[in-house]
Amino acid sequence: MTILSVLQQMSKLFLMILVGYIANRAGVLGRDAQKWLSKLLIYITSPALVLASVTTCSRFEDDHMLLVIFIAAIAYYGVLPVIAHLCSFAAPKERRAEYEVMLVYSNMLFMGLPVANAVLGPDSILYLSIFVAAHNVSFFTYAYMRLSPAEGEKQKLPFKKVINPGTVSAVLAVGMYICRIHIPSLLLDPISTIGSTTTPLAMMVIGASLANSRIKDMVNEKSMIFFTLLRLVLLAGLAWCVCRLFISDRMLAGIIVLITGMPVAANNVMLCNDLGRDADYMAKGVFFTTLLSVLTIPVLSLVL
Repeated sequence: MTILSVLQQMSKLFLMILVGYIANRAGVLGRDAQKWLSKLLIYITSPALVLASVTTCSRFEDDHMLLVIFIAAIAYYGVLPVIAHLCSFAAPKERRAEYEVMLVYSNMLFMGLPVANAVLGPDSILYLSIFVAAHNVSFFTYAYMRLSPAEGEKQKLPFKKVINPGTVSAVLAVGMYICRIHIPSLLLDPISTIGSTTTPLAMMVIGASLANSRIKDMVNEKSMIFFTLLRLVLLAGLAWCVCRLFISDRMLAGIIVLITGMPVAANNVMLCNDLGRDADYMAKGVFFTTLLSVLTIPVLSLVL
């Protein structure tokens, strides 16, 4: 039943991507529309989804575990960029920044939340939400740092862009959990509703971005073959081995392995659209990893 739930979730996401693809071909979701929708996703709907998820989940019996998860999340996003940099040799030189960002950031928000709920149960949502908070802080710092500079420029951390709805919502959500602050239903209901639009909008933008490239070009993107295996099989296998050796908490280990084995984050495409980088290349990474994840995620669910 668990595998069936995962397969159903993956099928829904693919159908949403197909809608976006058709919308682009029909002239509804052109590049300008993709750019504006990307801003909407990054700065409004995604933060709303994080706030709604963290503030409505169940609490730990021992808040000490919260610190353990925080340390694990910080370590995860501290080590993964190093691994991604070492693996970026497989990508064309002009696309190594995109390649590294795709390796670091998995689709833990749009796909991770529903899949974790199906595979690990509702108690996994708080674990995942803390990783989402670390993900957002890292995404709006490291990802911006790698993708913002033009070719040949010195890379600088865009501090002004670090303070944005993405990072603020992540820190605020965890702070509210620690301080036991509850959002009144009058505010929580619209926040949850806005956040619930994140997944369908993101998948449609990805589908629209895929429509910008010819099928032949996507198939001939040879760097994506190794990348897809690296993202979904090798990294996930490495995470599983490390967790088996060093992490005793089953839920924490399961979350780390699951998010490592997730497809490329949809937000990567949104960020490339926003910064004028190669969003089509990112969309190919999302497409290929999402396609193969139909097979790999059910396998992961069996070993967690």
